[in-house]
Amino acid sequence: MQNSHISAGQNAPHRFVVGRDGEGHWIARDEDGQTGGVFADRSSAVRFAAMESGHRAGAIRFAPASVRLSLFN
Repeated sequence: MQNSHISAGQNAPHRFVVGRDGEGHWIARDEDGQTGGVFADRSSAVRFAAMESGHRAGAIRFAPASVRLSLFN
């Protein structure tokens, strides 16, 4: 389920962080908090982040396993 979507008029590419929330769901969110989503598996979260970042090298980083992500912080 996606939280929001990047508008086509934005020029700046987004950088994403991918990790798990406290309930074990996979989270992908951009570092500016403009777009993101909650996913059932890691590959879906990475696919979303890759598509939204234009498949740019280095645009996705992974949160350490000890860090719990949220869409809202």
